[in-house]
Formats: sequence, structure tokens, C-alpha cells
Amino acid sequence: MVEYYEYGLIGLFVICFIASTLYPLGSEAFVIGFVAFGFEPLEVWIVASVGNTLGSLSTYYLAYYGGEPFIARFFPKAHDKITLLAPRVRIYGFIYAFLVFMPFIGDIFALVLGIVRYSQILSILGIAFGKMLRYAVLVLPFVL
Repeated sequence: MVEYYEYGLIGLFVICFIASTLYPLGSEAFVIGFVAFGFEPLEVWIVASVGNTLGSLSTYYLAYYGGEPFIARFFPKAHDKITLLAPRVRIYGFIYAFLVFMPFIGDIFALVLGIVRYSQILSILGIAFGKMLRYAVLVLPFVL
């Protein structure tokens, strides 16, 4: 039984990682399902938060190091949104980093943070805090 439990958490990590990249996948149902099926809520929260944060940071760093040419080549439809958001992200970057947890638009925020080369430390902290809070809201009802 322990083996399945460990593989389950690895699977949850992979799902949460992929869900926070530009690939559309909802990790919320998996997080709730894991807790509902008896996985330890604290472990689920930690694994989901770390996996989702690292997935968003992969998007951030692809844009950070790839720059405009990378975005223009692989995400041509996002270029207009990025141009529109860039001035605001330079000013309110931490708020945008926190909001990366939001479905659909959060991925764009991560890209823009990377393109404008917003502070790595503040990006990591903002993204992690947002992801941890999001999963805490999902897991907390099972704990109380």
C-alpha cells in the first residue's frame, strides 16, 4: 500500500506541474480527489503547491531567458497581450506574480513577468504564495 501512496504523490506532483505550464489541465479536481481518497491533506498541499509553483516558474524562466524571440516564435497569439500587460507588470510585478495562480490568465502573467525580467526573488515568492494559498483553500475544508 505504501508504494501506491508514494506513486500517487509523484503523480499529483506531475499533474500539478503540467497544469501550471501552458498546457491546459485542471489540477484542482486531482487535489480534492487525493484528499477525499484518504491522502494526508498536508502532504497533498505541499506536493501540489511545489509542483504547481515549479511549473509556473518553468514558464517564467522560459520567457526570462528566451525573451521576445522565443515568445514571438512559440506564442504568437500571446504577443499582443504581453505588450499590453508589460508596463503594468513592471510596476505591480509582485501582485501579478501572486495572481499567476488564476486559471487561464495566470500563464500569461508568468510569461510577462519573465519577458520584462521582473525580479526573480519577488517572482518566486509571489508565485509560491499564490499557489500555496490556492491549494490551502481547496484542502482546508477537509482538515476542519
